[in-house]
Amino acid sequence: MTAGEDTQPTRRRLPLWIALPAGAAGGLLLDAAGPGLGLWPLAIPAVALMLAGIWQQRAWRGALVGAVMGFAFWGPHISWLTLYLGPVPWAGLSGVMTAWHALFGAVAGAATAGLPRVPWLRERSGALIAAQVLTVSGLWIAREGVQGVWPYGGFAWGRVAHTQASGVFAESVSWLGFAGLSGALVAAAALGVAAFFLSGEVHATLARRRGVRTISLLAAAVLLLGLAVIPAAPLAETGTLRVAGVQGNSKSGIFDDRESGDVYRDHVTATERLLDELEAAGESVDLIVWPENSAEFNLPGTPLRGMEVAKLAKRAGAPIVAGSILQDPDGSYTNSAIVWGPDGAAGQRYDKRYPVPFAEYMPNREFFHALAPDLVDLVQLEYAFGQRPAAFDIETTSRAVRVGLAICFDITFDEHAEDLVRGGAEVILAPTNNADFGRTDESVQQLAIARLRAIETGRALVNISTVGTSAVVAPNGQDLDALVAHTSGALVAQVPLVTGETPALRWGATIAGVWMLLGGAGLVLGAWAGYEPRRARRS
Repeated sequence: MTAGEDTQPTRRRLPLWIALPAGAAGGLLLDAAGPGLGLWPLAIPAVALMLAGIWQQRAWRGALVGAVMGFAFWGPHISWLTLYLGPVPWAGLSGVMTAWHALFGAVAGAATAGLPRVPWLRERSGALIAAQVLTVSGLWIAREGVQGVWPYGGFAWGRVAHTQASGVFAESVSWLGFAGLSGALVAAAALGVAAFFLSGEVHATLARRRGVRTISLLAAAVLLLGLAVIPAAPLAETGTLRVAGVQGNSKSGIFDDRESGDVYRDHVTATERLLDELEAAGESVDLIVWPENSAEFNLPGTPLRGMEVAKLAKRAGAPIVAGSILQDPDGSYTNSAIVWGPDGAAGQRYDKRYPVPFAEYMPNREFFHALAPDLVDLVQLEYAFGQRPAAFDIETTSRAVRVGLAICFDITFDEHAEDLVRGGAEVILAPTNNADFGRTDESVQQLAIARLRAIETGRALVNISTVGTSAVVAPNGQDLDALVAHTSGALVAQVPLVTGETPALRWGATIAGVWMLLGGAGLVLGAWAGYEPRRARRS
């Protein structure tokens, strides 16, 4: 053994009085990196601080730091829930999301602490760093994935990838998918953290460890550079569609003071104004999209409204996709989008597949009613989960166009994006209603997710809201047209029609699955190696 070598592996970690503030600072910075402030470069140092707080910690310490960093992120990130509903829903959702971060902190801390005790890794600094980085990033992807499906269908919000909607890494999502981009960004941050905390291994001189640290930092830089320069994956274009989206700026929130028909009337008026402008300019559109709930309740069963929308469609020479609450013969309700032509309902309909728990339906109603009866009683209708295809043909004056529908939070779910593309969608329509969140960051957070979804799928996307934020997004994530929030108006854009699957849609789920398996394997190996010394001490 040469001079300067360590004889035993050591576990470097931050003391708790530093780890807790580091985790909290990381959570706050990650929120600042997201839509709202939009300081996307902060995502890397934010994740690095969060990982530094849990790195090589005992499980209980990792859980504590994880809880702190989770609440520091989720508390401000979804503060829009308190606008009308008060602190109870915000505290409940923040608590669930914080619990996932606490679990991540526990397992990631235990894994990174145990891996340096694996004999083969202890003697190879580079392999140890690779193992820790792949494990932590894989566990991070797993946490984001699980929180997006459970409980009650999950909350696919607040992913690291979402911070990059307006950043230089955005176009790489067409190659990696949401999970892959999150994993890559976490891996870049973890490379720096692992290099900083590199333990003194057997047969590793100080000079060698410094070399490994330098290589790790260079690897992180190369990874980030690669994510920044890669262009969006190209797909074949089959034509174009001139599409309009109407934002009525309606009082369409749950507590807004309005009469039945006001929301519908706002969108009729805005559409009439759009048609006046198009006719004056000698222009036309192929398709008009109204937001979620814009036609209010039971458009097919309201003859006068149906005739009026048909008249607008005839005048425009284009079908209108309108949002309406429908009741099926079995008594169930759906949050739906209906295609309306000059002759009335055209027969195409999409029902929202992911109604929001505690807003559009109430899970375990009796249990939660005992806890907060006033809040639970606000959820009067129980919307069913949509079963109809998410993609279908709409006849326009030029040809039939295959459109994909995603109502409001549908756009946040990876599985739905896969269904849209594999259903043959050439363009994506994303009607939504953000009125319940006022002028908070909720609408820009949702638009950021929609923007990344456009890049990931390689499709143009029409994000149209009752109040904003509304935009038509090109397949590369750039705005083709946009509206100022909380104003009445319409956006018009010529969008490409696209076929085929991006690498993200073709291989993204496989990439995420393999990455999560590597994270799980690293966790098992680290936990086993960390348990061995404790068992030896007890014996």
